[in-house]
Amino acid sequence: MSNLNSIVKLEYFGVSPLEIEVIYNTLSKFSVVDEGEILVDESEYVSLLNIEFPVAYDEYFFESFGFENWQKIKYVFKEMKRRRGRKRFKITLSFCGISTDINSKLVFSLTSEIGPQFEYAIEKIEHIIDTIHIEIKNLESKRQSMSYTYDAIAMKWVLVDII
Repeated sequence: MSNLNSIVKLEYFGVSPLEIEVIYNTLSKFSVVDEGEILVDESEYVSLLNIEFPVAYDEYFFESFGFENWQKIKYVFKEMKRRRGRKRFKITLSFCGISTDINSKLVFSLTSEIGPQFEYAIEKIEHIIDTIHIEIKNLESKRQSMSYTYDAIAMKWVLVDII
């Protein structure tokens, strides 16, 4: 279980009540959830979903979150893709850094535009922990935020922004 003072932040726009209910219920098994809608006047996306985990991105997260809970979350993401068809949507998962550097933020951004590789990208998130930790440790500058996006041509998550 996560720290009692930590809260998962769940923000969304254009996400069905059923999708939110499943995500909320799954996240609430891990931590207290702060839920809210994203107020958007205009968006290039039909749906936006942001989840901020108050913990580091590492093996311990996946162990404490639980295999079944992670499977449910991934299933909802895949269903969102299937249900929206060709309509554009975006999912952002944020973590409080990595286990060796919790004073930063690690962000994974995924859009439906990568087509059939969407499911593959979701599956890889839990399998690239070591790779990302090595990549971040090799960065010499102090960093507050590192953003990753999925590159459909290279078929991998790539670091796109360091702040």
